[in-house]
Amino acid sequence: MTRELRRTQVIAEDLKRLYIEINNSRRYPLRFRQAFEQLIYKSQQLTEAMRKEFKSLTGKPWAAKDFTGWSTYTEILKALRNATYHGTPLALHGCAISVYEGIEFETDTKPLPETTLVKGYKVMKSTLFIELPFDEEIVLMGVGYPIKNICPGSPSHAFPLKEFVSYELTWGLLDEGVRKFTDKVGTTDAVKIILHSYPVLLAYFQFYERILDERNANS
Repeated sequence: MTRELRRTQVIAEDLKRLYIEINNSRRYPLRFRQAFEQLIYKSQQLTEAMRKEFKSLTGKPWAAKDFTGWSTYTEILKALRNATYHGTPLALHGCAISVYEGIEFETDTKPLPETTLVKGYKVMKSTLFIELPFDEEIVLMGVGYPIKNICPGSPSHAFPLKEFVSYELTWGLLDEGVRKFTDKVGTTDAVKIILHSYPVLLAYFQFYERILDERNANS
C-alpha cells in the first residue's frame, strides 16, 4: 500500500534531494546550476503550498512570519528568485579553492601568517570570470607556484594537495537587488549560501509540521 503524502511533504523531500544534488555536482556546472535554480523556486513553492494546505486542514491562515528563524541567507534566496523571475538568467562564475602546503611562494610579498605556519597549509582561491551556464564539467588547472628558498634536491614548484570547486553569483544577478543581502553576509559564494539557507528551510518545514499537529490535536 502506498503512503499518501501531503503537498508540503513532497516539496520538502524535493528540497532535500536538491540539496544533496547540489553538494554532489560541484564539478558539473550545468547540473549544479539547474539544481540551485530549482531549490530557489521550491523554497517559495513550499510556502505557497503551506498556505493552501494549512487553510484546508485547519480553516486558519498560515503565516510564514510566525517562523523566527529566517536569516539573511534566506533573503538572498528570495532576492535571487525575484531577479530570475523578472528575466535575469541564473548564471554563475566557477571558482577553484586550492589547498597547498604552508610554505612560502616566490609570489608572496609578506611573510606567512602564524596561523598558516601552525596549520601547515595555505588556501588559494581563483575565480573564472566567465559564466558557465552550459558546461558539463569544470576542469581544474592545478596551478603550481615557484617555491621560495628551495632546498637542494627539493621540488621547485608547489602544487595543490586538494582542490574544491565552488560558484559565485554573477554581476548581473547582484545588480538586480541581490547585492544588498550578499554584502551583509560578506559572500557571493553559491555553495555557502545553500549550506546556510537549507537548514533554515528544513527548520521552517519542521515548524510548520509542529504547528499543524498542534492545531489538529486541538480540533
